[in-house]
Amino acid sequence: MDYDILLDTYIKIEERLEKLDLASLWPGFSKPPYALYTDESMCFDGELMPKPEYFYGNTAIHYDGSMIAIWMLKSEQIDTEEAIDRLTARIVHEMFHVYQVENGESRFPRDLELIAFPLNAELVALANRENDLLGKYTDMMVSDEHITGTLSQKQQCRLDAISILRRISELRSTMRSLSDGATINEWRVETLEGRAEYVGFKALRQLNSDLAIKEIDIYMKNLREATDAMDHRGRGYHSGLLLSSLAEMAELNLDTDFASEKTLWELIEEQLSATGESSEYKVILTDGELKEAHVMIDQEQRRRAEVLASFQAKFPIEKPIKASICGYDPMNLQRVGDFLISTSFLMINQDGEQHRLMGEHLIRMKPGDCWEVVALYEAGA
Repeated sequence: MDYDILLDTYIKIEERLEKLDLASLWPGFSKPPYALYTDESMCFDGELMPKPEYFYGNTAIHYDGSMIAIWMLKSEQIDTEEAIDRLTARIVHEMFHVYQVENGESRFPRDLELIAFPLNAELVALANRENDLLGKYTDMMVSDEHITGTLSQKQQCRLDAISILRRISELRSTMRSLSDGATINEWRVETLEGRAEYVGFKALRQLNSDLAIKEIDIYMKNLREATDAMDHRGRGYHSGLLLSSLAEMAELNLDTDFASEKTLWELIEEQLSATGESSEYKVILTDGELKEAHVMIDQEQRRRAEVLASFQAKFPIEKPIKASICGYDPMNLQRVGDFLISTSFLMINQDGEQHRLMGEHLIRMKPGDCWEVVALYEAGA
């Protein structure tokens, strides 16, 4: 991608950002500095310059003494005006991460614990049932009655949103117990990433309302696919977006203080309790729901076993080490038993020195531990 395309895209995004009322997306939110970059170049503050070596992915990062949002630009992201609208909304997501961090956000998911989330048929069945409830809510989002309807229609939307949240609360109470609290890290993803997704969605709705409505079905599709793959981080992006929207439609007065230790879901629970009746409903799963969940788990276990076998064939030589993980790409990491598979980058601390492992790597963890590395695997001669 040449300089002219990079600069032209930056200008188009700037034009769209100028149209947005960012403070209406979240109280106090304003545009932070941001950079678009390619493999070799970046456009920052309207100026073209070489890309810093440490820029990686799409995120919020420290640069030149301050936090900025960065986005790696690809040609397929800018092939239509609609695509640039979508790209702008995604950059707003990363900008919101800057705002979160600058305002004391601390509810970060412990990703190495999250990828060790228990494979349990009841938990999967409960997640599927929750997806069905969120699917009903997306139908409400598409209808737009909560925005354009009569007063009575808006009131009914609010009551329906509260009802859905109460039913989700019943499911999540059971999930929390069954998982021995492991759900907290998915809830942290919802808080960190899901809220940023929702702010990005609202930005898209301001830029291109028709496109935003189309995206709702995509969010739901992505949520179901993440559930099928037992991808709890991916699931949290989309469940967090929908829960944020549900809470807004239900007119819950959620605490927006980033210094709060409570996750998005815990804040919703708190408000549901404040609005009245708490439910003691016992969740009963059907044989059909459990059968479907067992099939999903069997498929995922086979997939993981195949991935592990493939990596063990590529990297057959074991090298025992004493190290700990100190950095990673959470989107490209999976755990199979005591083995950790990285397909992007991983940072380990060995004898006080940090080493970056780029590309595909297979490592073995201390049994039951999420941080301590006991072996690296290398390719054969």
